[in-house]
Amino acid sequence: MPKNRYYYYDHESCAFVELKATRTKLYVQVAGLAVAALMLAGAITWGLDHLIETPQELALKAENDALQAQLVAVGDRMAVFSDQLSTLADTDQNLYRNLLQAEPISKDVRQVGVGGADPYADFNRFGLTTASLLKQTASQIGQLERQIGLQRESYRELSSLAETHKLRLAQMPAILPADGPVISSFKMRDHPILRIKRMHYGIDILVPTGTPVVSTGDGMIKETGKSASFGNFVKVDHPISGYITVFAHLSKIPRQIQAGRKVSRGELIGYSGNSGLSKAPHLHYEVHDLEGRALNPIYFFAPSMTPSQYNKLLEASERSTVSFD
Repeated sequence: MPKNRYYYYDHESCAFVELKATRTKLYVQVAGLAVAALMLAGAITWGLDHLIETPQELALKAENDALQAQLVAVGDRMAVFSDQLSTLADTDQNLYRNLLQAEPISKDVRQVGVGGADPYADFNRFGLTTASLLKQTASQIGQLERQIGLQRESYRELSSLAETHKLRLAQMPAILPADGPVISSFKMRDHPILRIKRMHYGIDILVPTGTPVVSTGDGMIKETGKSASFGNFVKVDHPISGYITVFAHLSKIPRQIQAGRKVSRGELIGYSGNSGLSKAPHLHYEVHDLEGRALNPIYFFAPSMTPSQYNKLLEASERSTVSFD
C-alpha cells in the first residue's frame, strides 16, 4: 500500500475506497491543532504562574500581609484613644465647665467631621482590602486630630477661667475681720445714739480699742478717711469677686494703708475703736456689691468656717439685741 494514502471501507460497494482529503480541509485540521496547542500552553503557563511564586513575590506578599495587619492594629489603638478623648470631653463638659460656670460646647461642634463625598478617593487605585484599610486609618487619624484640637482649645479656655476663678476666690471677703463675737446683725434697728429706727447695713464685732483689723480678702485700698457717721474708716475694693468691704469706727489706720495700695486677705489695715457715731468700742463691718447694694456679711463667712461654727455665728448675730452704732 503506497505511503501517505488512506482508505476506508464502503459498505455499499463492499470494497476499500481511497480517502482523498482536500487541501482546505487539511488547513482547517492543522489550524485547529495549532489553536488547541496554544490554549494548552497558555493554561499551563497560567497555572505555573499562580502555583509557583518567585522568592521576591513571596517576600512582597508577606510584607503586604504584615502591613495590613499593622494597619488593623493601629486602627484598634486609635479607637481606644478616641474613646479616652471622649471620656475627657465628658468630664470637661459635665464637671469642669459646670464648676467654672463656662458655656458648654455644643454637640455640633464636638461632632466635627470631614466634608465632601469621599475625602480619601485617592486610595481607590489600590485593591479593595488595602483601600478600605487605608481609608479607615486616615479617617480615624483625622477624627483624632479634630478631637485633640478641640480639647486643647477647651482646656486653654478652662485654664484661663480657672485662673480668674482662683483670683475671684482669693478676693472673696470670706473671713472675720477681727477676733471677737458678732453682737449686731444685718437688719432694721433702733440707733443707740440717734434714737431712730433705721437699717443696720452691716454687722458689729465686739472688740476692745486697738484690736487688729484685717482685710477679709485680696484687693486694693479704695478709700480711707473720716466721716461723721463711720468715724475713721477703710474701704477695700475686690473688683474680680465683685465686692467692696467697709471697716468703720477705727481708732487708727496705719500710714501705709492708702488708696491704691494692694492688700492680701488677713493683712492688717487698721485698729478697732470708737470713732464716729459709736456708743462703745467695736468694729462695724459692711459688704457691698459694685453697684453699691449692701449685703449681709454673715453669708460670706461660711467658706472659712465649719458648719457648726457658722451656725453658732448666725444664731448669735440673730439673737443679739445690742447695737453700738
